[in-house]
Amino acid sequence: MITRQILEFIHEELELDIYRDEVREIISKLNSENDFTVDIDCGEYRFIHEDVIWDIYVEEIKMITEDCYDIKAPHWLAIDWEETARNCFVDGYGHTFSHYDGIEQECVFGEENYYIFKTNLSRWKTGRTYSMKK
Repeated sequence: MITRQILEFIHEELELDIYRDEVREIISKLNSENDFTVDIDCGEYRFIHEDVIWDIYVEEIKMITEDCYDIKAPHWLAIDWEETARNCFVDGYGHTFSHYDGIEQECVFGEENYYIFKTNLSRWKTGRTYSMKK
């Protein structure tokens, strides 16, 4: 059933082609990781489980803020990163996690809800034909 859900999501929602090996990799990671990246049809996609996405988002906002604004606060100064993240959460997770196009998508695999983000174009399309027959 999960295989069918993955295939339907990738074909219908992402409008991509996929190899069986890529499906197997996604299934393996869905069973063992809450935050992972896979290559699908020449693009890189990040999958984040709904149970951990907010904590990952807060950490990402903290890193972006510290990198962009070169915050040199003493270590004992407490910054409310949860509140900062809430202030930044205007249009959802897409602008932070999807560096490619800013889009977030949700999908249920089995009984687990994941957010999926395109993070980049990982390699040039080679003109090869994709097939589910392997």
